[in-house]
Amino acid sequence: MKSGESLIHDFALIHNETEILETGTWPSIKNHFSGDVTDLGDVTIVPGLINAHVHLELSHLEGKTVQGQGFMSWITSLLKNPTYEIETDAINKTLSGMLESGTVFCADISTYNCSKMSDLMNESGIGFYSFCEAIGQKIPKAGASFFPDKIYPLGRTAGAGHAPHSTCGELLIAVKKADSAAKRPFSIHLAENEEEDEIVGQGTGPFAEMLRKAGMLSDCGSKGLSPVEYVHSLGILDESTLAIHCVKVSESDIKILADTGTNVCLCPRSNEFIGEGRAPWEKIINSGINTCLGTDSIASNHDLNMWNELEYLLKEINIKLTSQQALSMVTKNGAKSLMIEDLYGSLEVGKRPVFATVPAHLENLLFQ
Repeated sequence: MKSGESLIHDFALIHNETEILETGTWPSIKNHFSGDVTDLGDVTIVPGLINAHVHLELSHLEGKTVQGQGFMSWITSLLKNPTYEIETDAINKTLSGMLESGTVFCADISTYNCSKMSDLMNESGIGFYSFCEAIGQKIPKAGASFFPDKIYPLGRTAGAGHAPHSTCGELLIAVKKADSAAKRPFSIHLAENEEEDEIVGQGTGPFAEMLRKAGMLSDCGSKGLSPVEYVHSLGILDESTLAIHCVKVSESDIKILADTGTNVCLCPRSNEFIGEGRAPWEKIINSGINTCLGTDSIASNHDLNMWNELEYLLKEINIKLTSQQALSMVTKNGAKSLMIEDLYGSLEVGKRPVFATVPAHLENLLFQ
C-alpha cells in the first residue's frame, strides 16, 4: 500500500462506504471495529485514479480517426463523423472500463451535451466534473449562465473554454469569472499544436482558414504572442485553472504557468496518437507546476486506462521520478487541479474510500 511518502505494509482502512474512518496497519486497527473484512491479498493499492481530461461524448468514435498524421489530418477525419451525437451504450461501456481499471474520478469535457453526460456519469457511480465547453465568438450577455448549477451525489458541473483560437477572449474571461464565483475549476486546451501557435501569433494558416469558414476563428491572432502569453493577458491563469496539453510551450511560457500557479494536465498518448509531438514534460515537472495526467478521448487515444497513460510517460520521460511523484500525477495532483482534495487524491480519514490496485507489471517500474 502506497500512502504519503512511504510504502505501508499490511495496510488497512476502515470505512462506512462513504468515507474513510481510520487507516493504519492491520494489526494496529483490527480491534477497533466490528464488521465485514475484505482481504485483497498481496497487492499494492493507491488512492483511486483521477483522469483529469477526457471527452466521453466521443466514445462512439473509437477507430474512426487517423493516427500519427498530425493535427490537421486528425481533425479533418474527426469532423467526417457525427461528432457530437450521443451514443449511450458506447459511453456506458467506456465508463465501465474506466472504473474497472481504477479510475474513480474524471474531468469530462462536453461541447453540447453537458447535462446528458452528467446524468450518465452520475448513473455509472464515477466521481466527476462535467465541464460545459464554451466555443465560438458570441460575446456573452451580462449574467449569462455557462453551466447548470447542479451538484450530484458524486459530481459537479463547471464551465470550460475550448481554446484561445476558437473561443473569443470575452467569452473565456466570462466563463472563468463564473467558475471562480462558484468556486469551481476552469479548464482550457492550451498550446496543443503548432497550428494553434500560428493562429495566435499571426492569425494565419490552414487551420485558421478552416475556423474562419466555420465562423469560429477567435480574435486572438496577429498579436505576436504565444497561446500561453495570450491567455495570460486575459487574466485567466491562476491556481484554479487547468491547462490541457501544453505541448508547444517555451521556457518563458512555463515560467508564466509556474508563476501564476496554473495546473497542467499532460495527455502524452493522445499527443502521440495525433502526431503533435510531446510536451516538454521534464521542464514542466521540474518547474514545480502541479502536473497531472489525462487520456483525452478514445478518438485520439488507444484506450482510457490511466495506468497505461502513466506507464507510457514513465518509459519515455528523461528524468527519474520517484514513485511518489509518479503516482501523484494520477491521484493527488489531479485532485488538487480539480479542487477536490477534500474527497480524493489520498487515503486519509474523511475522504472517499476509493482506491486502485497497481498492475503487477508496473510494480518494478514504480518501486524500483
